[in-house]
Amino acid sequence: MRARLALAAPALVLAQASAAEPPPLRIVTPTSQSMPLLRMEDHRPVDGILKDLGEALARRLGLSPVFVALPSKRVTAALVSGAADLLCHAKAEWLGGKLLWTQPFLSGAGVIAAGPDAPGVSRLQDLRDEALGTVLGYRYPVLDQAFEQAVRREDVADAETNLRRLALGRIRYAVTERAALTYYLRAHPAAGLRELMEVEPYQLGCALSPHRAELLPTLNQAIERMIADGTLDRLLNRYR
Repeated sequence: MRARLALAAPALVLAQASAAEPPPLRIVTPTSQSMPLLRMEDHRPVDGILKDLGEALARRLGLSPVFVALPSKRVTAALVSGAADLLCHAKAEWLGGKLLWTQPFLSGAGVIAAGPDAPGVSRLQDLRDEALGTVLGYRYPVLDQAFEQAVRREDVADAETNLRRLALGRIRYAVTERAALTYYLRAHPAAGLRELMEVEPYQLGCALSPHRAELLPTLNQAIERMIADGTLDRLLNRYR
């Protein structure tokens, strides 16, 4: 009898520990992102706004953050199917699919970055026939519309790779986010890159899988509380 109790005790402890663990919130970390949004090591996020924001939102929801590294082309399908729950720093035009959306609470801007020897241009249309550094799996509808044709793409895996290619003179122009360019120049002030023009300012939120629709009201409430108590500003200020 004592032996049976001794064997049962560890199992009971494990069951209690398992029961105490909060359910997961599966947060997409796109492998195409670069700092200040995300830095990955061995397919795991180790730094960046998306990591900190995902952890903060999960805590507010009483859930355990589980990060799911995916290439950009697979993000929408994962959210629609329920293989992942949440992606932040996005908007509907970028993803497509029947997803749920939080209120917008992050701002940013897409810009054209120019290399050290790239000539200046005065209009976006002047780049119509120029090969632009782009990120694999990203959509650029504003550029397609401005050029009245598909962008001549030079795809790479992530934004930082494009900025390095600009600095090395392998391309003359790239489409990137202002935050990514600013962060890169702070780390590499001698790179000689510059912002040529703004393509599109945007307001961004989080995409939620329709399979987790019950989370949307509390997710919006968590975002509102993070704004009101200064948590969001403190989080973003770490990377400015």
